[in-house]
Amino acid sequence: MRALFLTLLLVSAGGVADAQQRRPPESDKSTDRPPDCAVAMGALPKEWAGEAYAIDGATLAGTGLKPPLRLWGVQAGELRDRQSGQETSAGMRARAALEDMLDKGGHKVKCRVTRWDRECRVVAQCLVEATPAPIDLGGYLIASGLAYGFHLGEALPWEPRAGQRYAGAEAEARKAGRGLWPAWLGEK
Repeated sequence: MRALFLTLLLVSAGGVADAQQRRPPESDKSTDRPPDCAVAMGALPKEWAGEAYAIDGATLAGTGLKPPLRLWGVQAGELRDRQSGQETSAGMRARAALEDMLDKGGHKVKCRVTRWDRECRVVAQCLVEATPAPIDLGGYLIASGLAYGFHLGEALPWEPRAGQRYAGAEAEARKAGRGLWPAWLGEK
């Protein structure tokens, strides 16, 4: 009986080892970008300043900048439904609010870059040069209830508490029922 148990144990261990050998290697989870972003798009800038326009509620196109800018810490509604291809109300409202805020600052932004994302977009915290003071675009969208926090545990070297600031703004917007929160929470 003991010999049968040992034989089964060895056979099952060999099967596990064979399965592990057949399994594709796991990707390096320390990075959220494909390894060829710098090759395809050029070196990752530390900062970028210039004119920008809203592509969707969380992405900017920068004049003279090859990759798009993805706002750090923000997830907005998709502009188009993936299945039907139709524009969504949430996506259109977020893009319109972002474009309105850009317009108030003459579309002039200053961005501090954190990293590439998996789609080779530059992830950055961007400020619009509005008067009387610059406005953090991601923080504005979250406080308006048109976006919610995304990867807020990632600390920014220049503002380590940015994630906490965004989370607080999201909680206030949700509690006040601003923007898209009533729809997101299933309220009428």
